[in-house]
Amino acid sequence: MTRAPRRAVEGLTLIEVMIVFVIMALAAAGATLGIGALTRTELRSSAMRVAAAASFAYSRSVSTGRTVRVVFDFEQQTIGLEETTGRVAISRIDERARGADDETDLGAVDPWEAARAKLESKPSRARGAFGPITDPDGDEIDFYKAQPLGSGIRFVKVTTPTYPEPIVEGRAALYFFPGGRTQRALVQIADASETVYTVEIHPLTGKAKVHPFPYEPPELTEGDEVRDR
Repeated sequence: MTRAPRRAVEGLTLIEVMIVFVIMALAAAGATLGIGALTRTELRSSAMRVAAAASFAYSRSVSTGRTVRVVFDFEQQTIGLEETTGRVAISRIDERARGADDETDLGAVDPWEAARAKLESKPSRARGAFGPITDPDGDEIDFYKAQPLGSGIRFVKVTTPTYPEPIVEGRAALYFFPGGRTQRALVQIADASETVYTVEIHPLTGKAKVHPFPYEPPELTEGDEVRDR
């Protein structure tokens, strides 16, 4: 006599339910890790943009014999390059002449005008004349124009010897001189998850090192500032 087939058990067993929960948990974790990986990728890309800007400024300064600066704009979240054909010296913002309230120079001064103003006891910063980088026809070169830092990426702070305190708003600048010298600088950027990367610029070579964390070295001193003589 043939036995009748058993009816399939309806519903899920406990083991099957546990397997389903494990699969759902792994899927959720994978989605979270995927989003985190994407934001970290964008953060790394933005850090490399900062490093590349420093490299371009260094090369431009050496090849043209002009002083070039990288400008970090906190409001627009952009990086751009500017240059000047005149002589430039860098002075700390807290050393501003009394009565001078124009900080748009970002620490750059014309040394001859500054000396003359000092002799005449004038409260003048004699700021250096920086402008867009142009081609021989006088047209601004797109490559050096201000570019977005990165999607969802923002500046946290910029630290150089030019400023008594880290810059956290407005604009900050990093200078590159014709002799192949610059200032030591720390540029911190962050993504929406508040993950912070630090780009450290070497004061002699202009090369950058990216730290995947909020790097906080000892306080920058005048020894980290290079002046164009």
